[in-house]
Amino acid sequence: MKIVIAGGGTGGHFFPAVAVIEEFVKTGNEVLYIGTEKGIEYRKSDLIPCEKIFINVSGVRGKTPLKMLKGSFSLIASTLKVISIINRFKPDRVLIFGGYVSLPAGFAAKLTDTPLIIHEQNSIPGKTNKLLSKFASKILIANEYCRRFFPDGVLTGNPLRKEIRECKLSKELARNILKLDRDKFTILIFGGSQGAQFLNQITPEAVALLKELISKIQIVHISGEGKEKGLVERYKNLGVKALVTPFTEKPWLLYKSADVAVSRSGALAISELSYFGIPSIFVPYPFAVDDHQYFNAKPIADRKGCFLVRQNEIDSKKLANLLKKLYTDGTLRDSFSSVMKSFAIPDATLKVVRETENAGS
Repeated sequence: MKIVIAGGGTGGHFFPAVAVIEEFVKTGNEVLYIGTEKGIEYRKSDLIPCEKIFINVSGVRGKTPLKMLKGSFSLIASTLKVISIINRFKPDRVLIFGGYVSLPAGFAAKLTDTPLIIHEQNSIPGKTNKLLSKFASKILIANEYCRRFFPDGVLTGNPLRKEIRECKLSKELARNILKLDRDKFTILIFGGSQGAQFLNQITPEAVALLKELISKIQIVHISGEGKEKGLVERYKNLGVKALVTPFTEKPWLLYKSADVAVSRSGALAISELSYFGIPSIFVPYPFAVDDHQYFNAKPIADRKGCFLVRQNEIDSKKLANLLKKLYTDGTLRDSFSSVMKSFAIPDATLKVVRETENAGS
């Protein structure tokens, strides 16, 4: 079978696509990946194990008529480009994962009469997937909350890379690899593939309030590109051991090392944290379209499986109190971990592959 897979821009769209590409390639299928020249997929193109093409496309929405006009021209041009790619490659399916490239890929699938499969990672779908759903052969959803928008959606979960699914490392070995202390309580700060400036600011302030725990904790902090230097200095001045990295291609090492996490609530972050059952404090990105990050985590919070706090409702003092509560209450950590794991769908990657293969039948 020949499959075109499109999607990217952020890690939340890109890494599920990579996971599915790996599985398709492993089982002997021919895959062509289409991404953008501006997204994470271009910077991390070495992770894509198949033929890949990057096109220049931007969003249609804008604050001025000129920007909207430019976006419209970009969409038309990129759709024609994808049509030419499809006519050359002649795929049996087009599978999209979100990001700017998904709209022209979806239109091109429709115009070439190629079965289109949509994977929606979030609880609330964006405008692109709502539009493309009108002529999609199949819609795959990552959680039950999304079913209120796509009643016929097939629940698959979010695909996870094989390194995550197959990670058997102990906590001690993962910490040794990362040169962390084996016995310290480890707090993971995760703002997504691009980092989160709010978490970068508030977390050191919260740690500073945990004076009696400074010698007992250590921090693993994904800062985002170009934001790591100041954090290293801040943690050093506090006297707390910290591993600060702008980005990681091996998140499973960080997850296996962590006792708790403070994270944005992007769909992929929740799926990965749930897979490892990490007790978490979720602070949704407040400007996410339709507030979807809040609703990504809300089902877990409703089951009392995490702390879910809006950004305008948390400060360094509250974060410090929540971290202290998780540190001191092992029963609460165990309860959070159990609920988080109940939301995991470990075979999501295989489900997406299977549903894509069956979409045209």
